[in-house]
Amino acid sequence: MLTEVAQKLLDSLAIRFIFVLSLVGFLCSSQIGCKPVPNAEDQVVDVSHPGKAQGLAIRGLAPPVTGGFNSVVMFEPELARDVPVPDEQTTMDQFGLAFDPGVLVARVGQVVAFTNGDDVLHNVHVRSSATLKTVFNVATPITGEYLHVFDAGTYSVSCDVHPAMGAYIVVTEAPYAVVADREGRFELLSIPAGRHTVRVWNINAGRRSERVVDIAGTAVIDLTVPE
Repeated sequence: MLTEVAQKLLDSLAIRFIFVLSLVGFLCSSQIGCKPVPNAEDQVVDVSHPGKAQGLAIRGLAPPVTGGFNSVVMFEPELARDVPVPDEQTTMDQFGLAFDPGVLVARVGQVVAFTNGDDVLHNVHVRSSATLKTVFNVATPITGEYLHVFDAGTYSVSCDVHPAMGAYIVVTEAPYAVVADREGRFELLSIPAGRHTVRVWNINAGRRSERVVDIAGTAVIDLTVPE
């Protein structure tokens, strides 16, 4: 008799446990208290030196992706600040017969690494957008990497083996720079208050802009229309 009572008690507890698990699963599927993992393609890429300096958060809207390439937003303070160039290198990989990222932004003096994550031979052909002259053209084997430090400017990147592959590199002296997402949204943290020259790069020259803004607090800036 005691065994039957114990078994009924265990069965009751098991049913309650299953009910609780089902309820938790429902809440997660309904996104109540369970946040989904963001889409990596929609993430804003901030390449400013992280440092420990406190500043203001700047959010805004730049021109959306054009021809498959995202916009780049650069903030340069009027008052010179000692913002060290990042020690860590930034990387452009070749994976899935595409350059990743499609738009890379780096500081002058920062090391840029080129790697090949595919199982086929690629090359990296970099040209200056200003002069159209080749900066370098190197093979990228399946293992290893090629390192380069660029002067300020914009550079086109291609693979002669696979002509459909293309990318851009924006190298800037501005200490605060970010690649916007596909819709043009961007965010920069720890921007110092004061007057800044803000430059927007886009593959479409008509969407590029330069303006001076005064930052006195957390701000939202619309850079979609050139001044």
